[in-house]
Amino acid sequence: MPTFSPDSLLAVRFQSARPGLELVQIVDAALPVARITAEVLAQDSKELPLMEEFVLRLVDHNVTSPPSIAGLLGLPERMVDQTVAVLFGSDDLKWARPAAGDTARTPGLRLTDKGHITAQKAAAVAPVRVNQPLVFDQMLWRAAAYDRRTTIPRGQAEEDGMIMLPVARSGPLDDGDITAAEITALLRENGTADREVLQVKSITQAKARRVLPVKLLVYADEGRAEIEIGVVVDGELSKAHELALLGHGGAKSLGITVAPPPKRPLLEPDLEEARVPLQEVTQHRAVEAAFQLGSQTPTPGPPAAPQPQADEIRAIGVFEHPDVLDDALTHARRRLLIISPWIKSAIITTTFLSKLESRLTRGVNVDIAYGYEENDTKTDPAAVRKITNLAARYQDKLTFTRLKSTHAKVLVYDDVWVTTSFNWLSFKGDPDRTYRMEEGSLVRNHKIADTQYARYLELIEDQRR
Repeated sequence: MPTFSPDSLLAVRFQSARPGLELVQIVDAALPVARITAEVLAQDSKELPLMEEFVLRLVDHNVTSPPSIAGLLGLPERMVDQTVAVLFGSDDLKWARPAAGDTARTPGLRLTDKGHITAQKAAAVAPVRVNQPLVFDQMLWRAAAYDRRTTIPRGQAEEDGMIMLPVARSGPLDDGDITAAEITALLRENGTADREVLQVKSITQAKARRVLPVKLLVYADEGRAEIEIGVVVDGELSKAHELALLGHGGAKSLGITVAPPPKRPLLEPDLEEARVPLQEVTQHRAVEAAFQLGSQTPTPGPPAAPQPQADEIRAIGVFEHPDVLDDALTHARRRLLIISPWIKSAIITTTFLSKLESRLTRGVNVDIAYGYEENDTKTDPAAVRKITNLAARYQDKLTFTRLKSTHAKVLVYDDVWVTTSFNWLSFKGDPDRTYRMEEGSLVRNHKIADTQYARYLELIEDQRR
């Protein structure tokens, strides 16, 4: 059973979240946040309930009868009697007669030795000044229970081609932008239930600009005229962020448009006839993904050796393409060929290069080709340079070719051939932000893969710039 990427799982979970609309794309985005430190007056919760503390401390100050305690507290005597009974049960109180010759005093409540210690501990807990680190959501303009460790520098997000979400307002935070009650609620949400914030003294905002990586789900109707954006924060759809984005203009404010799907490359007639359609493939993948979602995360270990699979001819949907590419980078044993018109830095990451180099060190022959037109501005020079440097170190195993022009979007690895409208090396980080439902065909067959591999090697040679 395949392992699904986070985006594939999101697609399975939320593809039907907008009735009447189709999930077209999942896009990496950056939510502007600020790391702040709030100087607060806080008090840790006491183990002793407040009523029991009051009774013990009053008895310690020689208020020894339940009616007197009730009178001082302004509470019904019955409530005091119930608390006294509890403290008798915990061995914190006892009845004691006055000392011999003390005729002025009547029998009353006394603290036991344990009760003295309990009262002293309760009295010792007092408010203290502490520095509380927090994350401030600048789109919603409120503190949020985000893990500070999951935020990244804004510059890194921009380099990775993430869409930057808008902020509620510009400028630094004011001390009044967050209250003591809000901080206490955040502490509860993060599992700190024994601290209560009584007062916010000041707020200090870190100068470095940070963002929280999130996902945008792009939905559209059949005519591609109506577009809705879902915002996934910490793995869940956030209605608050979606409404905030609508207030800024929704998809239009982000430059997001949806175009009709391009025509997929057709197979030979006999292969087309045998091809499993996309709807059937999608249903099958949904069942497999649901199993992964419902199972516990396995203990990490070395990847299992790929098992031989039977021949198949089937559709491949837009959300499966990255999974297939990752499978090729992770498991290819003999050959790997990729043709993509454009190359983006958002794809040629450290992880991508590490996996590619791992194939090369295992003796896999790799061919990568790209190029759409002479003055191509859609390819990132930095991404090209990274692959060029890798090719220089593995000249006998990696060929990296700039083509005169190609519309081909092809992946061949071992016995698998994928022909598609999907841009293998530029499907992220495109500033154009026009999204389409991409569809291709995956053929798993040794003879067909051999034929296509040889065909595309010839194309690369003929189109070499």
